[in-house]
Amino acid sequence: MESLTKRILAIVIVAVVVTGVGLGAWFFLLAPGASYYEWSLSDTPGAPSNVNASQIIRVGVIGDTERIQGQGSKNGAWLAAYEINSAGGVTVGGEVYYIGISSENSDEANPVLDTSVAVSAAKKLINFKRVQFATGGFRTEAGLAYQDLWMEKKIIFFNTGAATAGLTAKVLSDYATYKYFFQPSPLNTTALAIELITLVISTASFQSTVTGHNISRFSFLREDYAWTAGFAGLMIPALEAYNLTFTGSSIAFAPDATAIQLEAHWNTINSSLTQIVIPLISGPIGLTYMNSYASIQPQCIPIGINVVAQDADFYVDSSGDAAYGVTLESVFETNKTSLTLGFWNNYLTNFSTSPIYTATGSYDAIYQLAWALEGADSFDPDDLVTQLETLKMGAGLEGAGGIGAYDQSHSPHYGWPYGIGLAVQWQDDGTKRLVPAPGIYPSGVYEPALQNMDPLQLPAWGLYYFD
Repeated sequence: MESLTKRILAIVIVAVVVTGVGLGAWFFLLAPGASYYEWSLSDTPGAPSNVNASQIIRVGVIGDTERIQGQGSKNGAWLAAYEINSAGGVTVGGEVYYIGISSENSDEANPVLDTSVAVSAAKKLINFKRVQFATGGFRTEAGLAYQDLWMEKKIIFFNTGAATAGLTAKVLSDYATYKYFFQPSPLNTTALAIELITLVISTASFQSTVTGHNISRFSFLREDYAWTAGFAGLMIPALEAYNLTFTGSSIAFAPDATAIQLEAHWNTINSSLTQIVIPLISGPIGLTYMNSYASIQPQCIPIGINVVAQDADFYVDSSGDAAYGVTLESVFETNKTSLTLGFWNNYLTNFSTSPIYTATGSYDAIYQLAWALEGADSFDPDDLVTQLETLKMGAGLEGAGGIGAYDQSHSPHYGWPYGIGLAVQWQDDGTKRLVPAPGIYPSGVYEPALQNMDPLQLPAWGLYYFD
């Protein structure tokens, strides 16, 4: 894995694409005579019944809580708080405290994005709920719009949704201002591109051996967002350097594209003789994407990122059209770390669904916060930054999603067993399965495979074979 990763790193030219977004003119202000939000037992899951407001560590969760992305952030933070509080809370300065969780809906997974809504949500958490710490986020454009609000107040913010490297790059360019910004997950766009490059290369190579045909032709069919354009730009030359053939198709579609429009795009992909199509999709359009794929039945397999495909109900919601799509997920029902299976099962028990990446990220973020508070024995944000920065390669904190460790930009370290994603496929029997990814995580090639792993399933209508 190390050799492949180094070679890919040597090929990839890091190009961060950042869309400038204004902060908008809406400001959350308390009306004359209005009071602040009253934190109480209802905000502190698992805490004893006699908890009082002075014992509550006030944590805000920002995200699109009307959709699975923000629901995951809220649920993951709640579950971590419940476990920590049930185990006795957090001790700082000889006093016991309990973690409180309160969320605001930023609407940032809406295909028609209005960043002023996200900014309003952040300001409500800061000014009305007076949060001391925060986690969540999802859309890069929204994150850029409210990032400075947390930093101005020196509120440690754990970004667990947006991947664009421009968010954490600010830690390097202006450390004094942005040092309070941490990204326990997801991987930033550069590391995520490296992983997806490795996945496509290893899958193409392995399936060429299995099928006896040369599988090497790839295309992109992606949402029209800043992060996906940069992603594709990073991946194309790297894949070509490994003798894979870019067909020339890198189609960007609107986040609210219709099924008819997507079907036309799939016909274009099919006519380009693509064998592996790389989706880069973070929004709800991922459902229509797979519906149209099943309708056209192009002779290719989707392998990439489709966030809504992480939903436990995705196969049913798609009427079976989810079959064969492969997406990267933070966790699965497997032994990624010694904590993963326990987290998976507890999440299922509490929420009757499986966690998506935003849930895992916020869950691990709350545990990192509790660890930092006790380790620094302080609530001072600068002391906590110093403590969190001790999480490095070789000295990380085990979490459900991997070993938590930060680089100088406060991004997660890439590579097993630190920050990696798992390749998960919806198969045609309606089950979601972990599939091999040699060079990324133990897959039964160089070392024993992770638990609950199955072979990749090719579409029933076949791939295009040109040899």
